[in-house]
Amino acid sequence: MMAGRGNGSWQITSLHVEGNGSATCRTYPARTPIFEVAADRATVTVTIPADRLDAAAVMFARELAQAAHCFAVEIERRWRGLPSSGPRARHPYGNAVACDKS
Repeated sequence: MMAGRGNGSWQITSLHVEGNGSATCRTYPARTPIFEVAADRATVTVTIPADRLDAAAVMFARELAQAAHCFAVEIERRWRGLPSSGPRARHPYGNAVACDKS
């Protein structure tokens, strides 16, 4: 899901991981968590400012988790030589698609 380009941050970044990457959720007692994906010497972090925590932020976090799960399932299918599971039904948390084929 890409946010409108009128306000806030926007950027498209590709991070090619050759199986040696890492994904981490760093939590802190007095600030919002940071989701981190790293490969080689590149790292992408995702966080939401504390003053922006609302239902939309929760939905985004759930969409991120669902997309990561779908990614893992599809990677394992390919590794095992199985065909893609194809497009999935609508996501239970809103407009996201569980496995976007775009």
